[in-house]
Amino acid sequence: MQPRSAGATPGRLELTVIVTLYLAHALPLYFFTVALPAILRSQGVDLRWIGMLSLLYIPWAFKFLWAPLIDRYHVKHLGRRKTWLLLTQLALVGGVLLLALSGFEQGLWVFIAISLWISTWAATQDIAIDGYTVESLAPSAYRLGSMAQSIGVGLGSMVGGAGVLWLYQRYGWQPALLCLALLTALPMLAIRAVQEGARTHDERQRPSVVSSFKRPEMLWAFVLIVVYRLVEAPAMAMLSPLLIDQQWSLSQIGVLLSVLGALVGLLAAVGAARVLKHRPAERLLLQAGWLRTGLYLLIALVLSAGVSYAASPWFGLLVLALLAVRYLAMTSLYALFMRLCSPQQAGTDFTLLVCFELLVYFLGGALSGVLAKGLGYAWFYWLLAGVSIVSVLLSQLIIKKICHYTLDSNRGAL
Repeated sequence: MQPRSAGATPGRLELTVIVTLYLAHALPLYFFTVALPAILRSQGVDLRWIGMLSLLYIPWAFKFLWAPLIDRYHVKHLGRRKTWLLLTQLALVGGVLLLALSGFEQGLWVFIAISLWISTWAATQDIAIDGYTVESLAPSAYRLGSMAQSIGVGLGSMVGGAGVLWLYQRYGWQPALLCLALLTALPMLAIRAVQEGARTHDERQRPSVVSSFKRPEMLWAFVLIVVYRLVEAPAMAMLSPLLIDQQWSLSQIGVLLSVLGALVGLLAAVGAARVLKHRPAERLLLQAGWLRTGLYLLIALVLSAGVSYAASPWFGLLVLALLAVRYLAMTSLYALFMRLCSPQQAGTDFTLLVCFELLVYFLGGALSGVLAKGLGYAWFYWLLAGVSIVSVLLSQLIIKKICHYTLDSNRGAL
């Protein structure tokens, strides 16, 4: 593949590279979030130790602290993004191999330390992937970059989560982890195809988190994240407990959320990319917000009607619709994030926005259990529907502010 200028419209090969890169870091991530808790519990590990797996998310919440370093330093003959893509991929493969060979024999603390190593390098790789995606695409193609991210992460969740769990059940720990290591190594072929355009921005401007906070459009984006995403997190966090309490079996929930949910999400991401070709990301984001509100109302109505309705397979269609709308909103939101990133520090800006979004999402999820237990599931979703209406209306005002400052920034650049 011949080098191309940054900001060019991507072809199929370029989009395949981006999908593969996101798949690469999603494989170990979803192994930890989907497969590992079930594996540990099947071996009789105490729930309190399994709860310590939340420590593995720490690098993802704080990766913005070292994101400027990823934007700033690299090996010159490799390129700014390829340097970190290669380094992190080697570290990930080595970590998964070490985890496969050591297993649980060295004790749970050693196991957690190795897992934390893998999680840290996956989070670091995500910075480089985000930076490369933003820099290599034209603004009109950000919808495709956001779609590629959703597809890569969705495939990673299916293979790294459900796929590895299936291998573990059939062949045991070491064969399953060795297969995961092999799958993690394969995306290195995609890194060879990465071609970075020449840097056209001022090299004297050093990437930093402070620079991000000096731009008003970024500050308004943080406000948008709080207003839009805080209401979504509680609803998603309570889906599995809700289904359990409505007499759904574990296998039914696994098929619904991990298999059908992932497939619906991938289709929604592709559909969102097609829509974004003719519609601004912020408009689709608001429309997804209204769809979300409608689904909350429908779920509340079904739950108010009685257990028999919520236990019906037809209720699964509402859950799948909610997952589809979530992917629709995420594709739109990430396309908007890409547009707000500065060419001087694309990796830093995008990472900062995503980290803040994760923080808001975790806080919303933490509130979900208290609210659902105190109100009951039906009133819980009635409340979320009402708050979602306010959320969309406020988001509309915030987006006007973002567009205003973005327009001013573009004029200043001219």
